Amino acid sequence: MKPITLGIRREIAKNRPNDRPRNFYEYGSFQSREVTLSIWGCNSNHVDRKFTLKVSAYDIATDWRVDLPEQQITLGENRSAELWSGKCPEPPLDQAFDKMAPSGTVVVHAKLLGENGEVVARFSDWPQPYKLLDIPNPNLKLDIGEGEIRVSVERPAKGVWLSVQGDDEGVEFGDNSLDLFPGDTQVISVKGVDGRMVTAAWLGKERAGQV
Repeated sequence: MKPITLGIRREIAKNRPNDRPRNFYEYGSFQSREVTLSIWGCNSNHVDRKFTLKVSAYDIATDWRVDLPEQQITLGENRSAELWSGKCPEPPLDQAFDKMAPSGTVVVHAKLLGENGEVVARFSDWPQPYKLLDIPNPNLKLDIGEGEIRVSVERPAKGVWLSVQGDDEGVEFGDNSLDLFPGDTQVISVKGVDGRMVTAAWLGKERAGQV
């Protein structure tokens, strides 16, 4: 476990009690009502740490996006703390894909930035259940360099899995199953590719292919 981590909890109030998970949207006889978020941070170090919290929300069904005001926060040593809570961001009704549940296609992305602007921790929360999502092509881009791959997207992507075509013996990726967002390029260390084609799959495109 990394020493600094983030987490997001989405809770959806329904129009009547049921046994479904609290973070699942409902569209039938059970309907989604108020949707709230809470963002938590954890510091496993033995010293207090100061960060900038950045939170963005993207509607994957439209072009709507909003960036919440940045917050300067301090995570106390060896503890977790709630950093933000409130109503889940959602597009105005006249821009919403589903006016009964405007946040039902909204993905929330949170980052903690260090004093030099580097990303120390990131986490994203996607509306569930995933099977109901129609995720557009993220326009994924891979820039393969010496011992690293820079992975970027134009639209949010869930669970991006990197692999190589054919036999993957000896190939090691420093990280995988990535949630990616515009403007947040991730640099992944890699060993053993040796000229093999790097492929990718993600939620909505489960068959790996060249990008």
